[in-house]
Amino acid sequence: MNRNIVEYDNVTVMIGNKKILSGASCSIPRKALTFLVGENGSGKTTLVKSILGLLPISAGNISFHSTNGTKPILGYVPQNIIFPTPFQLTVSEYLKYAAQVPRNKITTAIKRVDFPESHLSRNITELSGGQAQKMLLAAELYRTPDLLFLDEPLSNVDDSSEKHIIDVILEVKNEGVSVVIITHDWQFVSSYGDHVICLNRNFICDSGYCVCKNSLSKVNIKNIQKTTPDPNSTHSGYCYIENI
Repeated sequence: MNRNIVEYDNVTVMIGNKKILSGASCSIPRKALTFLVGENGSGKTTLVKSILGLLPISAGNISFHSTNGTKPILGYVPQNIIFPTPFQLTVSEYLKYAAQVPRNKITTAIKRVDFPESHLSRNITELSGGQAQKMLLAAELYRTPDLLFLDEPLSNVDDSSEKHIIDVILEVKNEGVSVVIITHDWQFVSSYGDHVICLNRNFICDSGYCVCKNSLSKVNIKNIQKTTPDPNSTHSGYCYIENI
């Protein structure tokens, strides 16, 4: 069995005439908590959306490796969700009709992510950013994905919910789900990461200084994997930095 659930090989992604990723390579290990980091504009969300099939690739190859020979089930919870005002569905209706959660499973689904049961009758356009993320997370977890992408899952929640969301993430990882989190929170990475993919567009790393290693110099991370779209970087493609 391939140890990686996704392999991203020399991929280029264009949006209009702009090249967002150029020759980027990385892999997502199976049954691990992977963090995707990099400065704003480095292409983190683009990389995720290309894996999800939401953005086409211009070159390269994306390979999926499941345990049964079929494409893995992919889940995605974005950071910011804006529902159109005419989208007049309650939370309960959204989960039932859009996410296909049976009515008798809805309460269990929302309790898992600490979504208040009192909000089930609220219109989804009235939810806060954190509440919307929790609702979507409940829906994605019900689908039992093999690979789950979360974009800044702690950015819109309060302190009490933050611990609960972290516990849920660790729980699903321990159940065998491969989890990828986009974040700028290095403490989050250092505390829980099994693997890190660092996108670097604007820094040139050499043997004397590597922005990825420097950023995590005091962090015990198993692997840091860096994709380098910058053709002037002395790292060709990507590198692994073991046992920082």
